[in-house]
Amino acid sequence: MFRRRALRRRLAAAGAPSVPDETLRLLARALDAGPAPSACVPGAPLRLPALRAFRFPDLRSLDELRALPHCAHQHCCNPYHFSRLCEPETPPPPYSRLAMEEVKSKEKGENTQDARRTDHERLQATGSLATDGEERQTWETEWCRLAYWELQQRVGRQFSVRVRAVDVFGGGGGTCGSGRHGLCLDALDTREPQVEQVRKTRAKIGLGVTLSLESDGVWLYNRSQEPVFVSSPALDAAAAKALLVWRVAPGHCLCIFDPACPPPAVSLPHVGPVDPRSVRISFAKGWGPKYSRRDVTACPCWLEVLLAPPS
Repeated sequence: MFRRRALRRRLAAAGAPSVPDETLRLLARALDAGPAPSACVPGAPLRLPALRAFRFPDLRSLDELRALPHCAHQHCCNPYHFSRLCEPETPPPPYSRLAMEEVKSKEKGENTQDARRTDHERLQATGSLATDGEERQTWETEWCRLAYWELQQRVGRQFSVRVRAVDVFGGGGGTCGSGRHGLCLDALDTREPQVEQVRKTRAKIGLGVTLSLESDGVWLYNRSQEPVFVSSPALDAAAAKALLVWRVAPGHCLCIFDPACPPPAVSLPHVGPVDPRSVRISFAKGWGPKYSRRDVTACPCWLEVLLAPPS
């Protein structure tokens, strides 16, 4: 539990003005809750110092922040009601670029049967993976549908999203019973996963991610304690010869799709057609040339986001 005297010292060291006792009490309660759901803390002048003191010590300005969808107070300074932007000008790490020429060169030593199998898997990983006739369902009021996968196995049925923001979370720590609105992955299948890597990864999902339809696009907020990895045609529409996988660190956010500027349908060399309205999100584990996991279907726990077609 945060002691108020120590809390006041840390805020002062971060450049905060004098803090009223009631604000300090609310802030201490929010910090005790951590990333779990908690109330807003009014106090706009404290926002930057509080975020520097308790979340992001190297934070330069408020322009690097974005409020979580559930934050209801315009002047909130609860450090856990904000997410840090993934800087768009920073190129993705080298391991996250799936360069087609590199893939091609690595495949030269494969026999014909293996190469044919790999090409098929890549095609499956780029188009929508919806099954059981669900891809033929008509879209009504939902803005997206979610499909949860463990390796190459679909778990449960598609989850239709009609509310503006939806949480996708694991069941560790009782999060499935916390009253949160959204998709609890553990509730899709109550059986213990048979594959060890799936079991370990699912246990790390925790608070998971929040997907939010906002005025400037579809945003992903990583609320877990592990990174998530995202592949979306909208993140690199201009790269005709590559697919990108973005690493979103804990506490960070990324715009994964802009309905006002959807990417065109493309077909990548040695990959095939890419569904421009399908986003893949892997929890804790990345994929690509620098990983043992070449495709998203090799990731233990991952999510497919199927965005509604334009009306």
